[in-house]
Amino acid sequence: MKRSSLFLFSSLFLLAGSHAWAAACCGGGVASPSLIAGDHRAQLGTSLSHTEILVHSVDTKGDWHRWRQRQQVQVLRLEGAQLLSDRSQAGFSLPVFHRIRDAENSSGLGDVSTSWGYEYLTDWDYHPWRPRGVGYLQVVLPTGRSKAESELGGLDSRGNGFWAVGAGTLLTKTWGRWDALASLDAHRSFGKSISTSQIQGTLKPGWGGNLGLGAGYNTKSLRWGGQITWTYEDPIGLDGPSSSSGSLERYATALASLSYMPNPEWSATLGYSDQTLFGSPLNTSLGRGLQLQLQRKWER
Repeated sequence: MKRSSLFLFSSLFLLAGSHAWAAACCGGGVASPSLIAGDHRAQLGTSLSHTEILVHSVDTKGDWHRWRQRQQVQVLRLEGAQLLSDRSQAGFSLPVFHRIRDAENSSGLGDVSTSWGYEYLTDWDYHPWRPRGVGYLQVVLPTGRSKAESELGGLDSRGNGFWAVGAGTLLTKTWGRWDALASLDAHRSFGKSISTSQIQGTLKPGWGGNLGLGAGYNTKSLRWGGQITWTYEDPIGLDGPSSSSGSLERYATALASLSYMPNPEWSATLGYSDQTLFGSPLNTSLGRGLQLQLQRKWER
């Protein structure tokens, strides 16, 4: 396989990471699955991210609000994928959150997800313009906790907190030392009843989605890359004594990354994310963060 292709497929680990940063910062959203997009049979990776919350609240009018309290989010994530046949695969993602707000902190499991993917566009002949395409189905388990369920003002929020199903596609292409990727997904979250000290009733989420575009440049053992992911979530309504229609959530996450690959089996990537640069965010919080990931691949 071409060296640039190896790097591109290694960097795809951060595609999920950019969504994970958004979910870590904002407490909502659905992370992308772990996908095999190269010529290997299995992969296993772990990442550690640290996000500093800079804008504590963007209201429904788009106004930014900053508080004096310091908030940080750390996420340890384990992800893997395995080929089931030449073109189909299965994967998983398991995140653990640790949130800090001044002297308070809270830790726990986030939303665990499983996925099934199929390579519907192959690049066996190294076509000059046709990309490699992988489509996938995803199921998200509500092992995390949504912002609405929080008893600590969002401190113990660890993800979407709903059952969700989704479908998406990932397109990748290399030209010599350059590479590019595009991703698109949509997911549907399902309601549930809650009873906290502040909210009683049935939460009714809706649809959401992500659009990601990225590119990179490769040398012998390094890859520099950049990516932007736009995220949208429908309003979460509440049926109960105090009903509410909710407000939509949207934001954009910019990502810059540097990858090092000493050999085809191992790679390390350092990433920097910023949610204050692009888009017109609504009903969310914004942050900047660093992520370090290690990945091991097994060739066919």
